[in-house]
Order: sequence, then C-alpha cells, then structure tokens
Amino acid sequence: MHDQHFQAVKDRLGDVSRRDFIKFCSIMAAGMGLPLTAGKDLAAAVTNPQRPPVIWLSGQECTGCTESLLRPFHLTLEHLILDLISLEYNETLNAGAGHQAEEHKEKMVEKHAGKFILVVEGAIPTKDKGVYCQIAGQPFVDIVRKTADKAGAIIAIGSCAAWGGIAAAEPNPTGAKGAPEVLAA
Repeated sequence: MHDQHFQAVKDRLGDVSRRDFIKFCSIMAAGMGLPLTAGKDLAAAVTNPQRPPVIWLSGQECTGCTESLLRPFHLTLEHLILDLISLEYNETLNAGAGHQAEEHKEKMVEKHAGKFILVVEGAIPTKDKGVYCQIAGQPFVDIVRKTADKAGAIIAIGSCAAWGGIAAAEPNPTGAKGAPEVLAA
C-alpha cells in the first residue's frame, strides 16, 4: 500500500492509523470470505486510484451471472475486485443494503461520471412504465437509462440483459427487453 494513497484515505476518514486501517481491512476480508492474509491486499486495493469503477445493476434475472462471477475457474473474485476493478455497487455483493447502498451508488455515479463501467444483468421490464421491477421505489428501466447516460462503457452480461432471455419469452407479460433495445429507444 503506497503511503500517498493511504494519506488520501486518512484525509477522508480522520484520525485513523495505518495499522488500524489494515486491521479493519483484514476483518472486512474475513467477512467477505477471503483469507485473513488478503487484508493487506484489500487495504492496497482501497487506496489504489487506478482501478476502473464498476456499477453493476441487476434487474429481472436469476443472479446466474453474478453466481458465475463468484465461482470462476481461472480468475478469482479476490483478484478481480482487489486488483482489476473497483466494484462500487452490486446488490448481491454489497456489504450495505437499503437506502445507504442506493445513496452510495448515486454518489459513485456522479463522482465517476463518464468513467465508470455499467454492467447490466437481467432483462429490463418495460410494460406499464416498468412497474414489474423496482429498486428503492424506482422502475428498473428508469434506473438503467439514468445510469447509462453517465457511464463510460456499458456491458450487458448474460442472455437476459443482452436480448431479454427467458423473461422476454411469449407471452412476455412484463414487456422484458434487453439493455441494447431499451437504451436504443
């Protein structure tokens, strides 16, 4: 962990020693099911400003894509989230929940506008103004459009997000569509 990066974290957190910060990261690593030795790596990852931020939205889906992310053959989840990306929001993997998680997502979208990667998992229900899938009282279709407008790149992961998947099969009562179709409209 580079001292100048830790100093930036310390400036935000106040009176926190480097030792306490690494201890906290070790506890968080254990809470995420990572080995305790990952604490130092977690501390380095938190203070490294070079990883691209990722906002991962989940709509009408089975969480299969997230589950696949959790059980890879070659690349470990630990390596992905500690070395390659900064996973700022994922409903399944978030430590927090409810309004705190949603507020954090909104802050990260604004902070990293034009720079973050938006990952969309799941179909997007569009019938009846998107009432069939809501997060924090907002239709998922509106959340995707609003977030996509500020994203630097968009990835539709899995068949549901790409073209609607099973949710879009006839009779398609929710008007499920894939992200490309929704965002092109």
